[in-house]
Amino acid sequence: MVAHAAPPLVAPVARNARVPGLALVPPRRRGRNGRAPADARILSVLEVVARELEKPQSVKRLAAHLRLSPSRFEHLFKNQTGQGFKAFLLAARMTKASKMLQDPTLRVKEVAAAVGYANVSNFIRDFTKYYGESPSRSRNSSLGDFPTPYHRGRT
Repeated sequence: MVAHAAPPLVAPVARNARVPGLALVPPRRRGRNGRAPADARILSVLEVVARELEKPQSVKRLAAHLRLSPSRFEHLFKNQTGQGFKAFLLAARMTKASKMLQDPTLRVKEVAAAVGYANVSNFIRDFTKYYGESPSRSRNSSLGDFPTPYHRGRT
């Protein structure tokens, strides 16, 4: 029996979709031409996620928008992207947050709000779990291990 490698979480460049920063991972089934057919419903969800990353997203709301049951939506989404919606949303948010943290003028609180977190503590917890280091440590390491040029007080 041959073991299959897990698909990547979020590809940096869109393959089947034109959604900046988000991409579909090839599904398990492919067409005759070797390419995966993209489902327009899932592409529309990817566009909504990319456009409204800072807003709360729920499977129930998105499924209702597509006139699907939540379980059918999850099935289609996983078939098209290779992962569940919540994992995909987390990966998209963490990818954007990581890019935003490279700007030393943005506070962690601002980055958290920009990627859909109302509570900074939850953002820091999820970021640390996802990347293995805190947002501030990630920022410092991305700047060449130098501290940020200035320090803003707590607000």
